[in-house]
Order: sequence, then C-alpha cells, then structure tokens
Amino acid sequence: MSQSSQEAEELARLGQAIRELREQRGLSQSELEATVGVGKRRIQALEDGRLDPDYVLLVRLAKALGVRPGALLLRAEALG
Repeated sequence: MSQSSQEAEELARLGQAIRELREQRGLSQSELEATVGVGKRRIQALEDGRLDPDYVLLVRLAKALGVRPGALLLRAEALG
C-alpha cells in the first residue's frame, strides 16, 4: 500500500527534524543508530522520510536527541 502525499510530507518533516537535532548535537547517523539501538541505515531511512517509526522508536530517538517525544513531533510539525 503506498503512502499518500500528505503522509510522505509528514514523514519528510519528521526526518528533517531528526536530522537537524542530530546535527545540532554533533552526532553522526552511525552514532545515533548505536545510541538508539537500531540497525545500520535505519536513521538514514528515517531522515529521508522512507521509514514510519513506531512509538517506541520515537521515544528512543527523542531521548537520544535530548528532547521529549512531543517536542520532536512539534518540531516536525513546525517545519510544515
């Protein structure tokens, strides 16, 4: 099942928010993957808007990036 264009845009904004926070913290994608505990290239897929994270992954990402999950989502929403 393909994503709607709106869903794709929302995932792209979330990916951009993750990338911005990761870069602000001086982390590489590999470092964030290790901290979050996900496999190789998963952060890249998230940042590219190709992966729709589940709740647990969002919580882990937010913690690793030093923000609350809600703050991560609000940051993504503000990019729209």
